Amino acid sequence: MKIGILTGTRPDIIKMAPLYWEAKKRCHKPVLIHSGQHYSDHLFTGVYESMDLPQPAHRFELGECRTPAQSVGRMILALDKLLNAEKDFDIMLVHGDTMTSMAGALTSYLSLVPVGHIEAGLRTFSREPFPEQLDTRCSDAASDLYFAATKTNERNLQNEGFAKDRIYTVGNTVVDAAIWAAKRGESGKGFFLSHGIDFTKPTIYYSIHRRETTLSKERFVAAAKGAIALARKGYCVVWSIRPGTKAAIKDYGLEALIKSEPNVIRIEEIPSYPHIMFLMSKCRFVCTDSGSMQEEAAALHIPCITVRYVTDRPESVEAGANILAPPDKAETIAKAADFVEKNHAKMSKARNPYGEGNASKLIFDAIEDWHRKGREKLIGWEHEK
Repeated sequence: MKIGILTGTRPDIIKMAPLYWEAKKRCHKPVLIHSGQHYSDHLFTGVYESMDLPQPAHRFELGECRTPAQSVGRMILALDKLLNAEKDFDIMLVHGDTMTSMAGALTSYLSLVPVGHIEAGLRTFSREPFPEQLDTRCSDAASDLYFAATKTNERNLQNEGFAKDRIYTVGNTVVDAAIWAAKRGESGKGFFLSHGIDFTKPTIYYSIHRRETTLSKERFVAAAKGAIALARKGYCVVWSIRPGTKAAIKDYGLEALIKSEPNVIRIEEIPSYPHIMFLMSKCRFVCTDSGSMQEEAAALHIPCITVRYVTDRPESVEAGANILAPPDKAETIAKAADFVEKNHAKMSKARNPYGEGNASKLIFDAIEDWHRKGREKLIGWEHEK
């Protein structure tokens, strides 16, 4: 089969890499396509290399986009051009709750290319002004096969009326990737030592980058002051700084405050995913608004504090691996850290709800089964006799 694997962000590349490996192993023809949503070396080209992937066969150049709508529109036009030029894709795989996933699913649907949605069924059941919930719901609406990471995601899809025989609960491919990366992580030790991180102090991996946080002064200031509060408790707070995080620090006048705390170490570019997994494995806990980090922490049995009011990974909270800390004030985050310390042994032993590291195998088993039934059975008129 000729299989499109569409990525747009660093987490997409990491989570789709095991699918590329599995496709090659089974002698299919995976075609890597990058939407241009993330375009720096740190968030794009270097990530492909660090995941043992070739550079994408197709890379869309979006140019300067002033609004999310412009980005999505240009992605749709670029993918439409590709699908009109290459009409032999058997399926397009899209991932998660990104604008890339939404654009890819909609364009493929309109081009009569079957869509497989990896991480289908993510729901917070909240009305949010930021795109993730719109992205995932639109992706599901345009998909033909749904690869849910958990039973919770499967129930969400069934409750919304999606066909049961098209939903597969397979675990999360991030577990496949994390297991792979953990075997290569020791190479990252020197990098962190060069930044003054020797792990003699209890260490926290701190990552705040969602638009719902960075575009709200109240929330972001609370999160930043939360990092300061944790540093003053004696933790070494390793803060991963994404472009949106960096802009928020500047816009809200927090630069001097953060610089004044020696236990907050900011790193803008962690070289590779194995480096990230090495850091996480050495941490007392992680503190984040990232969906992927909630999954990775559960897979590595590292307690997690999620700095959000809601989460689309509720199964990690239900399993006892993760707790919510709403970003209303710094004290909320500090109290969450106290809770983790009191319950650290229990949280570290919590069940990982995201699978055993065989999600990519299960996904391809399902795709091949559908392909054997014939392409017309995947997309067509359901009520035709």
